[in-house]
Amino acid sequence: MSSRALTTANQITILRLIFVPLFAILVVDRRYGAALAVLVLAAVSDFVDGTVARILHQESPLGVALDPIADKILMTTAYLLLTFTGVLPWWVTILVLSRDVGILVTAALISLVAGYRPFRPTLLGKTSTFVQVVTVFLAVAYEARAPLVTRSLVRLAVYLTATLTVGSAIHYLVVARHRFAHPSTEEAETPAKTNAEEPQPAKK
Repeated sequence: MSSRALTTANQITILRLIFVPLFAILVVDRRYGAALAVLVLAAVSDFVDGTVARILHQESPLGVALDPIADKILMTTAYLLLTFTGVLPWWVTILVLSRDVGILVTAALISLVAGYRPFRPTLLGKTSTFVQVVTVFLAVAYEARAPLVTRSLVRLAVYLTATLTVGSAIHYLVVARHRFAHPSTEEAETPAKTNAEEPQPAKK
């Protein structure tokens, strides 16, 4: 990997990947206080790498790809291990992982059949992902006996995660079906926009 690709921002993102096995070991050992600290550090690094990339003008294709991958690996590991240790119910983990796998498979099929098209997250999808992350934090915080975090609060977060995950999955399927059946709106508008922006010859 070249030094230009391994920017400061990307190094911070890679550090977040290193947090994954550390978090896994701590959860398996049921050292939830330390596991919560690792989650906080991961969240801070997620904020810092994007900020550093913007300030230092270090945005790169590698960083754009690596950042969501690091987040998804950490969250997938968290849900699997918290289910394995009995902290989260198995059914919510199945819902969360099934949605992610479904989105990947659907996007891949659309790319194979209709060609590559950007598949941007929807507002409902972003909200669902945010609540999934909050649920992990609350579950680990409860096991770490953090103040103000109750079992009822964790249960509420779990049910909210399930509801939003199912809702966003259905919404993604509707969006995917529309994109598969019809040309992308952006693709249709691009030629018209380009023609409109072309300089017109001066009238004599």
